[in-house]
Amino acid sequence: MAALNPQCRYGKCIFVIAHMRCGSTALSNILCSRPDVSGYGEAHIRYDGAGALGRLAVNQAKRQSWKPRATHLFDKILHSRHDGAACDGFFTARAIFVAREPFAAIRSIRKLYDGLGRDEYTTDTEAAEYYMERMETLLRHWDRFPADNRVGLTHAALLAAPEAELERISTVLRISPPLENRYESRAASRKGGAGDPTASGKFTRIEPRPGGGFAEDGADLALSPDLRSAAQDVYQRFRRTIGEPHA
Repeated sequence: MAALNPQCRYGKCIFVIAHMRCGSTALSNILCSRPDVSGYGEAHIRYDGAGALGRLAVNQAKRQSWKPRATHLFDKILHSRHDGAACDGFFTARAIFVAREPFAAIRSIRKLYDGLGRDEYTTDTEAAEYYMERMETLLRHWDRFPADNRVGLTHAALLAAPEAELERISTVLRISPPLENRYESRAASRKGGAGDPTASGKFTRIEPRPGGGFAEDGADLALSPDLRSAAQDVYQRFRRTIGEPHA
């Protein structure tokens, strides 16, 4: 596939590597609104070899989101079944790591699945266990990407100063022209588990919300003290790993 389409090389890919309910849909929309990025959101592809990128291109074509002249292929990856056993080539892509404060993320996951009527993440513990497992995968992946091919941010930082965070992403990952805080929320990004089906279609940019990502104590969540402490710990480890100030 790479011989036919230069997009289909891991070195040409941009991945958002994150967990559910962390602001990844808005960030994906910004990237996928560019003519040089082909994608729409979460494609649910298993990155087990070079053939995965052919599957990604076909997936995008089926969603009417493939741009054959784009420079980069894009995907958003939120579950370890897709990248937990990724091939070596996967780690030559450019990667944007995103995470959210645990209790707000857990609460949002529960609210989303309750609203969808899905029989998944039906308890706070189940949502917390997903969060914990996914965060550990993010931490394992970080060091496998070259330092100049990875950038990390938190949901709180993205909301507090979206333009500054987009500029930082562009600088670290050599994205030119730089990312702008504007996007078109296409239907493909809101259907079939591709992204946020609730609010993302109502916006055309990331609206700054200083203080909107503040840490919570999660007192309303039914979590054991050990799980509560572990969730806080893994988030703080993520912040330290990506080098967030004051982590």
